[in-house]
Amino acid sequence: MADRERAFSGLVGVGVLIAIAALAIGGFFAFQAFSGDEPTTTTVFAAPATTTTTMPVTSTTEPPTTTTEPRTTTTTLMDIEPDPFVGWWKATDVDGSHLDLRVENDDTSRYTFTYWDSASGSCEGNGLGHSPETWEGTGVSLRQPPQLLTVSGPRTCFPYGGDNAEIGERGADFLYDLETDMLEFSLDGVRYTRSPPPQLGSDGSNPFVGTWEATDSDGTRVEMTFAGDGAWRSEDTRSGGCENMGLAYATWSAEGTGTFDLEGIPGFEVLTTTICHPVDGDPVPRSEDVVFTFEYRADNDEVALLLFLETIFTRVG
Repeated sequence: MADRERAFSGLVGVGVLIAIAALAIGGFFAFQAFSGDEPTTTTVFAAPATTTTTMPVTSTTEPPTTTTEPRTTTTTLMDIEPDPFVGWWKATDVDGSHLDLRVENDDTSRYTFTYWDSASGSCEGNGLGHSPETWEGTGVSLRQPPQLLTVSGPRTCFPYGGDNAEIGERGADFLYDLETDMLEFSLDGVRYTRSPPPQLGSDGSNPFVGTWEATDSDGTRVEMTFAGDGAWRSEDTRSGGCENMGLAYATWSAEGTGTFDLEGIPGFEVLTTTICHPVDGDPVPRSEDVVFTFEYRADNDEVALLLFLETIFTRVG
């Protein structure tokens, strides 16, 4: 019993000592925490937990946007085939006379031209009456709008009963209108329409078939066509014979069906009535039952009208 009491007393003593030691250590840390000018607090933060947020994948397909710019087309002469100035052109002058213009070119910009006026005011102004006038020379074109053909050359009058007369050079412009396919003369505003030669087809066995032209002794243009079946027609832009009948500014025409003789030197013969067409009146017969005889000459590919003086026609179509 005494032994248990001693053991218990020992345990109590150990507990008291432990309690005293704990108080001493606590006092020491309290003294350290509150000693000095300002308290120092050290806070240690734990690293935040890593959060992974997975966003749903959104697939948005935008429709493709196509922007089409309006196409702008500038038409120039280089875009137009064949060359718009080249060809035959016809018009009626402000005084009622017949105008005929032929334009050719030897390359892309250099031109030659021949102009006929069946009754020229310029000739009248030079004391030569309203006689036919020719105007020939060269020209150049402007390749960008406005589309101009600028020409220059000498002029000649062919008075009836008189000698041919030069009346000086002239320069002027022809303006091409793409919408109407017409030419406008800069000096008087007269507009020319295109007059291509008739396309009758070709016949290799008959050299007459085609379109032909000649310059008459009075300076006017004479056109003529042959078809393979013998149909023939001709026109003079102004006829001296009609003029002598008092029919001023009259054109002359004739047509009919003739026969070919292709043996030896090829020939053609037609019986026809010729007609005068005055500007201010009805057509008038010039002559009836006239026989025209033509001869084809292969060496120069030309046709000769064998009537009084020969008129030589050259092929144009």
